[in-house]
Amino acid sequence: MKIRDLEVQTYLFVLLGSTLFVDKSRDRLRPAINVFLKDQRRVAGYAWGAATLAYLYRQLGMATRVGSKSIFGCLTLLQAWIYEYFPLFRPSQILQAPDAPRASSWVCHRFAGGDDARQRLVRYRQMLDEMSGEDVSWTPYGRDAGTEVLRSLYTGVIRFADVAEGYDPARCRRQFGYRHTIPRTMMVPKDVYRPASCSTYIVFWEGSMDQLWGNLPSHFLHIAIDSDLCEYPSEADEDYMDWYRTRSHPRIINPDSGGVSLQRPVLVDEVSYVIIVQFLMYC
Repeated sequence: MKIRDLEVQTYLFVLLGSTLFVDKSRDRLRPAINVFLKDQRRVAGYAWGAATLAYLYRQLGMATRVGSKSIFGCLTLLQAWIYEYFPLFRPSQILQAPDAPRASSWVCHRFAGGDDARQRLVRYRQMLDEMSGEDVSWTPYGRDAGTEVLRSLYTGVIRFADVAEGYDPARCRRQFGYRHTIPRTMMVPKDVYRPASCSTYIVFWEGSMDQLWGNLPSHFLHIAIDSDLCEYPSEADEDYMDWYRTRSHPRIINPDSGGVSLQRPVLVDEVSYVIIVQFLMYC
C-alpha cells in the first residue's frame, strides 16, 4: 500500500470512529471500521447512513439497560432528530445555503452541570409529560419525503459489521403524512445464540443482508393510499392510543411524586439531546 493511501485510510478510520461509531471505550476505535476502508474505491458506495443508524439503535438499546450510565453512537444525529420533530426544544436557527448540511443550522450552547443541570432535567421531564400531538412536527421533511427519498420506505434489517437492527417505518406512519394505525408485530431475529466463551450474542435474521439490499423494491413500505392520508398531522386510529398505553409509559414523572405543572414556552434554547439521554437512563 502506498503511503498516501495509508494516510487516507488512517484519516477515515479516525474520522468515522470518532463521529459515527463512537463507543464507551472513549479513546479507542472499533477495528471493524478499518475492514471497510482497505479498498478506497468502494468506500463511497457503502450505505454509511444506514450503518450509522443501525449502530445508534444498538447504543440506544444498551443505554436503557439497568446500570447503564451513559450513551454513545452518533449523538449529533440524535440531537438533530430531536430538533426537527420537537419544536419545544429547538435552539435558535440560522439561515444557510440550500446545499449545506441541514443539522448545521442549529445553534447549540454548552451548559454547566451540577444543580442547574438537575433542575433542567426536571423541567424537561415535565415538559415532555405535558406535550400533546400538536407539539410534534410530524413531517419536518415534507409530506412527500417517502417518495422523494424512496429508501426511507425500506423495511427490514439495517446493519453495520456485526450490528444488525430491525428498521420499520410503519411504526410511525405519520412521518409520511398518513394516519397512524396499530403497527404490525415487531420484527424479531430468527435465532439468538451466545457462545459459552463470549459475552455478546450472535443474532440471526431471516434471509441474508445481500438478499434484502439486492431486491430493495420488494422490501419497501406500501402505504400510498389516499384514504390513509392524515386530515390533521397527529391523526391516529381510534383504538391506537388504548393499544399504545398498554405497551409504553405515558408519563416520565411518577404521578404520585406531586410534580408541579409547568407552562410550556414556545422555544427552549438549550442542548436538548439531554432530554432523551436522561430519559433513557433514568425512567
